[in-house]
Amino acid sequence: MKKLLLATTILATTTFAAFAQDNAVTIGVLNDQSTSFSALGGTEVVRAAELAVKDFGGMALGKPIKVVSADHQNKPDVALAIAREWLEKDNVDAIADVANSAVSLGVNTLIGAKKKVGLFVSPLTDRPTEADCNGHIVAWAYDVYSTVGTTVQGLLDQGNKSFFIMSNDYEAGKAQEAWVETAVKAAGGVVKGKVRVPLNSTDFSSYILQAQASGAEAIVMNVGGADLVNAMKQAQEFGVIGGGQKIAITFLHQSDARAIGVDALKGARFSAPWFWKKDAESEKFGRRMMAITGNAPGWIAAGTYSAVTAYLKAVEKAGTDESTAVLKALREVKVDDLFVSNGKLFPNGRLIHDMYLLEVNMPDKVSEKDDFFKLVTTVPAEKAFKPYSESACKL
Repeated sequence: MKKLLLATTILATTTFAAFAQDNAVTIGVLNDQSTSFSALGGTEVVRAAELAVKDFGGMALGKPIKVVSADHQNKPDVALAIAREWLEKDNVDAIADVANSAVSLGVNTLIGAKKKVGLFVSPLTDRPTEADCNGHIVAWAYDVYSTVGTTVQGLLDQGNKSFFIMSNDYEAGKAQEAWVETAVKAAGGVVKGKVRVPLNSTDFSSYILQAQASGAEAIVMNVGGADLVNAMKQAQEFGVIGGGQKIAITFLHQSDARAIGVDALKGARFSAPWFWKKDAESEKFGRRMMAITGNAPGWIAAGTYSAVTAYLKAVEKAGTDESTAVLKALREVKVDDLFVSNGKLFPNGRLIHDMYLLEVNMPDKVSEKDDFFKLVTTVPAEKAFKPYSESACKL
């Protein structure tokens, strides 16, 4: 009997060892809450993570679930300092969102070294699941392959063969530029020019004039946040669309459309992993978030809600918040929710799911606040994302 009791005690101690230090499951939301990317997610994403915890019941394995958050200000050194303190001193078990690809690279390395969990939603770069993979990151929403390819193919299908590429001069922008160029050339198109724009630019006049002078049929704008707002408004001032050139946006956020307005964006097509009127369940979530923040949520908020929920289910399944066990359970949990349709988590951490080609509504079709987009077509997960057989990461 004593041996049985000892064995039971050891088993219980092992099962709940991960809770020994703080007796809780702690999730940190790390993103930009004050500079150029703040409108894309920011505090809205924090509220979505909190809502996911609330909907989960606030407890996992009988232990409280905590959400902490921090503003990395789009600075990799600041982000790394925050993440290190969270993982080394504050017993944070998983870090979510991690906006900005350049920021995510350092955080990816740290998470791998500390054997924790990264729930990456914002980063466009695929390096955490490809060249820099470590087995501790799950990339929940999208990548260059799934977004750029859809947008470029749509333009090619409309008969546009010559392109000018405008990209932000940072990790994600460079990756987008390379993918657009590859996709265009592979389909027999021509790149007539390209330019890289510093992040947080306010004057796009010289770049727009270069694009007009190139004579390209389509201008692909690989810029986001405040940069996209400024670029689109100045493109209208220079009469780009009126002059016969088409403007394509590699991807567009809910907050971008809110800031720019449908008059400037009407008819523009882009790819996205989610939008709040995708289906009844998405709309229900969208309206709940509206009640909290005052605005319909973007896909980063929805993706974070989904990723946090799946993570907590994996914790329950694993019986612990120890990262290796949770990641194993996460690959075994079926992910099918308001954000993820036909989801499958590859061993390298890439979650694949259906993607959507969307179009900005005409002004007279906007039925209510934030009703900006309509569905053009659904791209199945297997076609939207790169096959695992072609991945550089073999875990």
